[in-house]
Amino acid sequence: MDTDLNQTPAYFLLYENVENMKEIKELLLKNELNAAVINPEFVYHKDQLLLACHRSLYNEKNNQMKTKSLFTELLYNLYPNRRISESLKTLGVQESGSAAIFVAFQESAVQNLKSFIKGQCVSLNRISQLRNVESIRKLYKVPENISDENAVLGCISMKLATKELLI
Repeated sequence: MDTDLNQTPAYFLLYENVENMKEIKELLLKNELNAAVINPEFVYHKDQLLLACHRSLYNEKNNQMKTKSLFTELLYNLYPNRRISESLKTLGVQESGSAAIFVAFQESAVQNLKSFIKGQCVSLNRISQLRNVESIRKLYKVPENISDENAVLGCISMKLATKELLI
């Protein structure tokens, strides 16, 4: 796929009160959803999603993907280390969950998602109410002395941007 990174849109849908998470997971496992499904508990800010989307599209364009699909690549690029299976398990769809962030790269996929998901689509700004700051700090190893929201986001972004350089 010859993707121009500046012209590939990323669509973010945040859903709460999702009633059919089990069906969504089944579609994901069959590769029939055409979207990534992310546990919002571990997303501190929407900029994390933008960074991971950009890196995933870049990796796809340059045949440097570490995973089998653009959607699993997105989860991998949101995770602070290089353990693919852990990134999918931790950040991916949670059958027991009731909220999820859906990321698609085609408008037709967005329409399909909206018709399938049984839940309430809410503003992406609600991420701050759904995140679990304690879990995020632990996952991304954010020092306790960093409390400013921008500094926490900076710490997370730095980990994501440099993870391939670290052993």
